[in-house]
Amino acid sequence: MSKHKSKRSKLSIHARLIRHLRQWHRRLGIIAAFFLIFLSVTGVALNHTTLLALAHQPISNTWLLNHYGVKPPEDIRYYQNKKWLVTDNLVWLDDKLLLEKDESDDVIISIAKLNNDYLVATNAQLVIFTATGELVDKIDSSSDLPAPITAISVTGNNVILKTDNGYYQSDSDFFDWQRIQTVKAPTWVMGEPANKDEIQAAKIQYQAQFLSWERVILDAHSGRLFGDLGVLFMDIIALILILLSVSGIYIWLRYRPVSYTHLRAHETKANL
Repeated sequence: MSKHKSKRSKLSIHARLIRHLRQWHRRLGIIAAFFLIFLSVTGVALNHTTLLALAHQPISNTWLLNHYGVKPPEDIRYYQNKKWLVTDNLVWLDDKLLLEKDESDDVIISIAKLNNDYLVATNAQLVIFTATGELVDKIDSSSDLPAPITAISVTGNNVILKTDNGYYQSDSDFFDWQRIQTVKAPTWVMGEPANKDEIQAAKIQYQAQFLSWERVILDAHSGRLFGDLGVLFMDIIALILILLSVSGIYIWLRYRPVSYTHLRAHETKANL
């Protein structure tokens, strides 16, 4: 009797354990389902980042840009009827990025039109583009370009550069630079004023170059989008998924279907 009662008690404890396990398995499963969908979607997106061009899709969302600490440019200037834009070290034609100056000591000075081409003047270079933004040539000190350039002026086919050593002039071939003296200072090409909306659009356009959807999706997938707490949270979700897997396997093994052959063998053993 005592042995039978002990066996029933063990079965009762085991039944309660299975019941509670099923309840928690169900609750955790509902919570984990949302994150499984999220991880699956972001994982598929990352696997096909080239096809979806995620690495080349800039982000203009202000919250994300601020969250990643991407600061707006300090220097914003428009040129040539506002078709050309300078934002710190970047030069744009309409919305197309044409030039990025990496050298910290090379500052973009101005953008002038020469016949059908455009001259982007920096401290140490003249970069020539077509009207559609195709690179034509780069001229620097190796071509006897006077430097450092502080201003540029274009009159007809002649280009005048202002440097710390005076004024220098050349024709459209840029082969020979002659130092000149002028009674009246040339008309230097200056930036054009911009309104608040244009300045705000230029800031977002600049910031968007430093953040892509590939980076955001990757950080969201790993939890790094929300810093250390996000990583810890995704670790907890991983533990929940492990617990679900283990508990699911245990419940299945405990109540797995019994085959007909196994059942007949059990009955035969019982009869013996």
